[in-house]
Amino acid sequence: MDKLALKNIFTRMVAHKEEQPPRQPQLTKDAAVLIVDDSRTIVRALELMLERDGYLTYSAADGVQAIALTKRQRPDLVLMDVVMPNMNGFEATRALINDPETAAIPVIMMSGTERVSDRIWGTRLGAKGFLAKPINREELLGKVHSVIAVARRAQERDQAEAIVAPGTTPR
Repeated sequence: MDKLALKNIFTRMVAHKEEQPPRQPQLTKDAAVLIVDDSRTIVRALELMLERDGYLTYSAADGVQAIALTKRQRPDLVLMDVVMPNMNGFEATRALINDPETAAIPVIMMSGTERVSDRIWGTRLGAKGFLAKPINREELLGKVHSVIAVARRAQERDQAEAIVAPGTTPR
């Protein structure tokens, strides 16, 4: 994606932001998203889209930073770019999903390439979704919202099951 295309996307998003008041869906209250991408322009564009809808955002420029920040901040979701320096998105996603400390935090992968193999590989690693760049705002918000909702329901179910003593059944 060239710089002119990114600038146009960013300009449209800023203009779109001024046209409509922000929505405040109930789910986004207190929900945090870690955006992992080596492009500051893309990170800022995603921050604007998500923050406008009430999400708290953090950012990292590569997979190494993403792992450290995920462990420290415990976001509700990680948006992970595929192609990055130091550690790519596939390696970082594998590390997050294989670590018991971060395994429950869902990852949505993003890529500027249209390769089907990226989607398949991301899914096999355990990613909960895949977004193609340039990111469509409605698709982003829909996917983020639904993945966080599923993760929260699973967390609530796990907590309820942990309350029931081993060897007993709930009434």
